Amino acid sequence: MKFRYSTIPIQAKAAFWFMVCQAVQSGAKFLVIPFLVRLLTTEQYGIYSVFLSWTSLITIFATLNLAAGVYNSAMFKYPDRRDSYMSASQGLSTTATIVCFAVYVMSTGFWNDLMGMESDLVVLMFLQILFTQSYLLWSGRQRYEYRYINLLAFTVLFAIMSTIVPIVSARVCAQEQRLRAVLYSGGAVQICFGALFMIYNYAKGKCFYNGEFWKFALSFNLPLIPHYLSGMILGQADRVMIRRYIGDAEAGIYSFTYNISMAMNIVTNAINSAIIPYTYEKLGKRDYKELKQITIFLLLMVGGMSLVFSAIAPELFKIFATDDYFEAIYLVPVISLSAYFTFLYSMFGNIEFFFEENKFITTASMIGAIANIILNYIFMQIFGYFAAGYTTLFCYILFSLSHYAFMRKVCKKHIDGDQVYDAKAICLLSVALVLAAFGMMAIYDYPTIRYLLIVIVLAVCVIKRRQIIEKYKMIKER
Repeated sequence: MKFRYSTIPIQAKAAFWFMVCQAVQSGAKFLVIPFLVRLLTTEQYGIYSVFLSWTSLITIFATLNLAAGVYNSAMFKYPDRRDSYMSASQGLSTTATIVCFAVYVMSTGFWNDLMGMESDLVVLMFLQILFTQSYLLWSGRQRYEYRYINLLAFTVLFAIMSTIVPIVSARVCAQEQRLRAVLYSGGAVQICFGALFMIYNYAKGKCFYNGEFWKFALSFNLPLIPHYLSGMILGQADRVMIRRYIGDAEAGIYSFTYNISMAMNIVTNAINSAIIPYTYEKLGKRDYKELKQITIFLLLMVGGMSLVFSAIAPELFKIFATDDYFEAIYLVPVISLSAYFTFLYSMFGNIEFFFEENKFITTASMIGAIANIILNYIFMQIFGYFAAGYTTLFCYILFSLSHYAFMRKVCKKHIDGDQVYDAKAICLLSVALVLAAFGMMAIYDYPTIRYLLIVIVLAVCVIKRRQIIEKYKMIKER
């Protein structure tokens, strides 16, 4: 076994361990949920979730997302100056964070009211953003250079600390102090880790400002900011708007349901990471027959996972939540479908990225984000926070349709309009999944039927295991 592992190429080893890192990070966030929903009231959990949402949104402006998009391109462009680039990127990100914080300080009342946060929490938010970016730049460098051992070690350590410290802090505090205990202790872990990497990055690169690096980073990433922001809005705006227009408790209930329902993204993100190189190779060879088959196979797998997840929703709520959250159980099938359509639009987006048609990606993302805000504003005031689940699903479907339309334009431009995917089969499968998901709601009170459906799905997987393994090998042995 040792010999076989030692003969595996470094790229394959790194890909596996990076997937483990992603699973550890996502898993830690998922496992902390049942503890927090029991330690915090629904109102406190709502504020906690909205704090995380605002942090994600502000991070895009305060860091320019310099650890994404442009970073791998820079690692390739400046192979002998990576230390300097990493350090200069940190300098640019720090400058952007300071500028955003200065904008906040000039009108704290306005921004506090907009976010529904007190000043101390906003300051904590900016400190987390400032220092966390240093860790992201370092980890991006490790991924690019296949240094998976260091990354795995720090990922596991950070996951353990960021999970245990907030839980312990909350347990030793009175109920009314638990929210700040969770936020402050969790923030302290992120700041301490980030500060270490900030010092390390500057010590390695010894560069805060470099005109060439800053110009390259800004020219590459600024046009992508609307795309990053749109994706974040679609994933985070719901709970922010629920808290503002309905209440803290409802924001907490919805946030819990959303987090549980989208947990399968841990798997779908890993699948997409694996399928990208395979897709690019087939596009380069103009070999679409096999790609069509693999795509349908993966969509069937993700769709099946979505239905199974919806089928066990009542049990998940009993394990992970209290009775206060059970009213939202009927949103699970709706939001789980959003995970399927997230995976579907990423399939179309991969084609756009391959041909470097970034303008289409940004346009499609903005369409979905703007629609989400408008529909939430209209329907939340009529149907309450339940509307957010349906508007999210609608917007992810719109996302998929927009990306499909732009993908077709890209294919006409670059490959003479060749059909990369089987559009008819994808359409039929997607419609069937939507109908099945809504039908799932009708049998929540009939556990025998739900369990029977799960057994059928698992039985099909066992019967078709050879085909499943063959498809997996086709992707891995590209």
